[in-house]
Amino acid sequence: MNLIVAVSLDYAIGKDNKLLFRLPTDMAFFKEKTMGKTVVMGEKTYLSLPKRPLLNRINIVLSDNPNFVADGAIVVHTLDDLFKELKKYRSKEIFVCGGASIYNLLMNYCDTAYVTKVEKIVDADTYINDIEEHGFVLKEVSPQIEENNLTFTFQTYQNPNPIRF
Repeated sequence: MNLIVAVSLDYAIGKDNKLLFRLPTDMAFFKEKTMGKTVVMGEKTYLSLPKRPLLNRINIVLSDNPNFVADGAIVVHTLDDLFKELKKYRSKEIFVCGGASIYNLLMNYCDTAYVTKVEKIVDADTYINDIEEHGFVLKEVSPQIEENNLTFTFQTYQNPNPIRF
């Protein structure tokens, strides 16, 4: 399983249930990595999508609300149900894509983390755990990219000891 996220230097990912950065290159990277694959997200992330579900992907939403329904998505309500559903798909084609509680819950189960690291600290209210503090090892860093007055890199991390579900 993979994790894909854009973060600030202090691992902030959002404010007021919105992304912190508008980076077309990062959005294209996300689309390229996840197209035709399975994406896992929480209820708030699903509801924040401008167009739901994400097209040409299997959308799985983990929600603790037993009444939550997501058109065009598979909804599961427990971690056990999520893992049962995920066993139907190839692990390398599963991408955890938010929000913070889902990233933090599933991080240790991920083999690879694709992190867009924005070289800035901004006002935020939502953070994920530091990837490296969870044992992920940096394997690859892209050249710096400048866009919308921001500098960022695409970083690929490997988890040498992911938990298997």
